[in-house]
Amino acid sequence: MNWPRALITELTARRCIIFLGAGASAGALSSDGSKNPPTWNQLLRNLIALMNSNVDEPIITDYIQKEKFLEAAEIIIKNISPANFSQFIREELITPRYQPSEIHKAILEIDPKIVITTNYDDIYDTFCRTGAAQEGYNVSKYYESHITSDLRSPVRLIVKAHGCISDVSKIVLTKSQFFKARQENSNFYKVLDSLFLTHTILFVGYSLTDPDIQLVLENVNISAPSSHPHYFVTGNNLNQAIKDANKKAYNLEFVEFTAGDYDELNEGLFELAENVKSLREINPSI
Repeated sequence: MNWPRALITELTARRCIIFLGAGASAGALSSDGSKNPPTWNQLLRNLIALMNSNVDEPIITDYIQKEKFLEAAEIIIKNISPANFSQFIREELITPRYQPSEIHKAILEIDPKIVITTNYDDIYDTFCRTGAAQEGYNVSKYYESHITSDLRSPVRLIVKAHGCISDVSKIVLTKSQFFKARQENSNFYKVLDSLFLTHTILFVGYSLTDPDIQLVLENVNISAPSSHPHYFVTGNNLNQAIKDANKKAYNLEFVEFTAGDYDELNEGLFELAENVKSLREINPSI
């Protein structure tokens, strides 16, 4: 993978925020080695079985096939009791006791000051807190008020922008829930917006079709004029016109690996980590 020198420099100086998507957890294995965390597609399809009525199932299935995940989620959640949803999340994301993926390990090696994630699982959070990090780690959910204090402290910060399995009732799954979260926790999202405007962002574990990334790109103005782009790690099967459009709209530069070759992705991220650590050793004052 061809990591831009400017990105390595930003990571070295901890001016770059790493934004983790579902793909970062996809390679995690349960403690018994039998399963991985569900993808958006799998999560929604599994939730259909819990619905109070199957009348809307054909519509939901059509939305999922067309990758309109937010629309599918809106219908599904309105037809599931909170108790059943909480039990489902526990069974899918807590009970398996997932171990960290190779991506999680590489990110910890890079040691950024801030990691933001829209993932509900706590795989990376737990992994960081069990390590030997000198300054320690804090976790800030969107409904908590201590993000500003955390940012001004020397500790590393993990920001859970859409909630966490520690409080299933506050998980953000649909677009309406996202807008409600922003409305009721405006100070948190103001801070988040400012971080996007003042830092370089490296997106890892996302597809441009993921609803999480669509919400982020639509609702945070990361396209402010700047000579410093944000970076998006992706397979090399994206249409050039799509890449050009996103580069123009969101100031994104794409760092590609062979589509489907996740070993190459993992090796590339560890190579990035080594480049960052080497540059820190050469320039400890950065």
